[in-house]
Amino acid sequence: MEAQGYSKKDWERHYDEKDLGWDLGEVAPPFVNLLESKTIIPGKTLVPGCGRGHEVIFLAENGFDVTAVDYSKGAVNHLNSVIKERKLVSQVLHLDFFTLDSTHDGLYDLLIEQTFFCAISPIQRPLYVGTVTRVLKTGGMLAGLFYHTGQEGGPPFNTTRDDIIKHFSDSFEIRELSQAKNSAEQRKDKEWLVILTKK
Repeated sequence: MEAQGYSKKDWERHYDEKDLGWDLGEVAPPFVNLLESKTIIPGKTLVPGCGRGHEVIFLAENGFDVTAVDYSKGAVNHLNSVIKERKLVSQVLHLDFFTLDSTHDGLYDLLIEQTFFCAISPIQRPLYVGTVTRVLKTGGMLAGLFYHTGQEGGPPFNTTRDDIIKHFSDSFEIRELSQAKNSAEQRKDKEWLVILTKK
């Protein structure tokens, strides 16, 4: 039987209990590098499974038009309060990423992947790829950090190099797939830095 992910109720409990072991407390360092190297440039950007939204805040502060999505009320409430406090302009949607309606089709220049692919059940990975493909413009980019835990079970569910190639190569050109060089200490040598362009 395929491994099952957490339910919505499980994620809500993590926020209620402030049990956020995956949360770095800051934008993941490789994303800072991607901006500084102009690998990612401001445009219409989607962040699925945004959690507390460190990437959302970072991108919004740097001129990106960001839409964030999370189905955990705790995550959405926290991010909305930070956006308001910092007087940023970003949209935070309280819904399941996989249920984004057709108004989002072909809308985004960039999608940022950060601990969402590893959080969902592996049986949902084809649905993830299908949704990302649907919402990105042709030529749009997925820039992501994929978590190689090297362990059974989850979440986080292990993601190998072969998993990335298997799931994405039909719909995307793989521009970069390498071990992230400046991961946060707790994720050192466990992150794939991935840059994909929608065919």
